[in-house]
Amino acid sequence: MVLPLCRCRVLYIGSSVPTITKDGLQGIQQPLRERYPVEDTPETRGIDSWLSVWSNGILLEYIEGDKKSETAFFPINTLHYCAAVRYVNVTGYAVEGGGERFLPLDSPFANIPDSPHPPIFAAIMRRTTGVKVLECHGFICTNNKAANALVRCCFHAYADSIYLKMDEKVPGLKAIKEGSTGERSPGSPQSEEGNSVEGEDHIDRAPKGWERRQQDGEYDSVSISSSLVRGGKRAASET
Repeated sequence: MVLPLCRCRVLYIGSSVPTITKDGLQGIQQPLRERYPVEDTPETRGIDSWLSVWSNGILLEYIEGDKKSETAFFPINTLHYCAAVRYVNVTGYAVEGGGERFLPLDSPFANIPDSPHPPIFAAIMRRTTGVKVLECHGFICTNNKAANALVRCCFHAYADSIYLKMDEKVPGLKAIKEGSTGERSPGSPQSEEGNSVEGEDHIDRAPKGWERRQQDGEYDSVSISSSLVRGGKRAASET
């Protein structure tokens, strides 16, 4: 039976179109301010749901209200950015922008003990119907682990989809990945084992920028796409 990479209970607080900027952590600030009640309100309004990350996309399943039987699926290639954040009032601190911000969970400001504000998984995705603009969706999570797990699983699903595309677009890449099944000339001085070890050292020696951001609970699809494609083209050119 096929299972999702992760499945978390969330409160879906809706979506909003970024109008100031769509990139990075700044891109989710304005949409989340519109959807999340930053004032001290008795309760946060939203739809009780299950959010699952699959290898090909993100599935939202409503479990209450008028939309109880409805689902929404977001293909993984429509994902632009996602992060695990918390609302923090940083007024009075030396933080760029100041005021009220949604900051990554690993930020010292977001790790305030007994904070009344829950962790939020925010994802900017492109619509697949109508006007295909970018939308920021907000999901309140039960704990930090759930929010971070959603980011990590989105990272892995998107990375896998990019690798599959590279197999089709980059000449010779498939042969590199499947080197054990390819034919080698009898006079070749290099063994398959030697090539495998050298390739792994070359790839894993230093973490990429997008890998560091993913470890910090933040993920940008543009960065990972360009990094993986450049790496694939470089590997193909060395064959």
